[in-house]
Amino acid sequence: MVMDHIEELISQLYLVRQPQQPPEPFIRAYRGLSPRLQGNAVPWHLTLPKSLYNQIERDQERFHAELNSLDLGYLQDVYIPTQKVFDYIMPAKINVERYEQYAKLDQTGHITSFKPNGLGYAQPVEYDRVSNITGRFKTTSGPMLLHLPKIYRSVLESRWGNNGQVISLDYKSLEPRVLLATCGTQPRERDVYDSIGLSLFQDNLEVTREVVKKIVLSELYGAGIETLRQRLPNIQNLEAVVKQIAEWFGLESLRSKLYEQWKETGYKFVTNFYGRRVKTETAHTLVNHYVQSTAVDVATLGFLNILDYVAEIGKEDEIIPMFILHDALVLDIHENSFSMINGLCKLGSMDIRNLEATTFYMSIDKRFSE
Repeated sequence: MVMDHIEELISQLYLVRQPQQPPEPFIRAYRGLSPRLQGNAVPWHLTLPKSLYNQIERDQERFHAELNSLDLGYLQDVYIPTQKVFDYIMPAKINVERYEQYAKLDQTGHITSFKPNGLGYAQPVEYDRVSNITGRFKTTSGPMLLHLPKIYRSVLESRWGNNGQVISLDYKSLEPRVLLATCGTQPRERDVYDSIGLSLFQDNLEVTREVVKKIVLSELYGAGIETLRQRLPNIQNLEAVVKQIAEWFGLESLRSKLYEQWKETGYKFVTNFYGRRVKTETAHTLVNHYVQSTAVDVATLGFLNILDYVAEIGKEDEIIPMFILHDALVLDIHENSFSMINGLCKLGSMDIRNLEATTFYMSIDKRFSE
């Protein structure tokens, strides 16, 4: 009667309403009688009121019927394989002197999550992959690097001292590139925004790379034309420029497709490129949720390419993954493996499942913790 771990995971991933459970007072009562009397070990059919037990049984049947009707392709092909990324993650080495200094200065309080143990290491970071709507990772325990002000990142140091370095491998313009890739368009340039400018606005000098970037991000995040006009007050014929960029991305076609899918699900969710269900409550967030969720999967698949290769060649003692920051992988790398960094970026950029035709360029931040 009590759900096991895999059932709970599937219900969260696929947005299936979890079944009714025995009321908490009953559970506490039997737990108090004996540690063995927990979950399915309790003879609930003998201990609950009959009407309540029958109600719970019907809800359990509803739940399992929904689970049995699901296409579990996303779970089997993407979610479970990429779990290895999180298994590879190791604790970060902390500069104890800087930690003590920053602990007195950081008003956010996040620095305390980096508190080193007797050997100078923080506790391992753990992530929740399902509670965020789009699948972005949420730190549940360990160092809160995502929320730590950047000025305090130097609290991290290499476990090899001067013979190593903490670096970050970051995807470049990942979400716009994901949008293009899933719509079947391949930008000619490494920089997506430059590619748009060269393709559409060679003769319009006022539409700079920064203007293109603001328009693209506004379109991705559902900002209206009036909001955009406030951000770009000096652009002539702004509506026409926005329309050209939207057509280049195929946004109207994607919006229409997502809206129909959203409607078919009772305005509850859409699925991303890989089939993950993304809860969506408003029409203007459809594209953003689709792209952001797909980008999470693309990045995680790319990180898996990198870390599987590191393990395959026996370099896991010199290239240590410590954190994931949305579309960035933070590594502690020994100087003997510095020559591999560009190759690691290439591994994370290419051969992403079902999007092999696209290169998802990565950049290297060698000053990440400085």
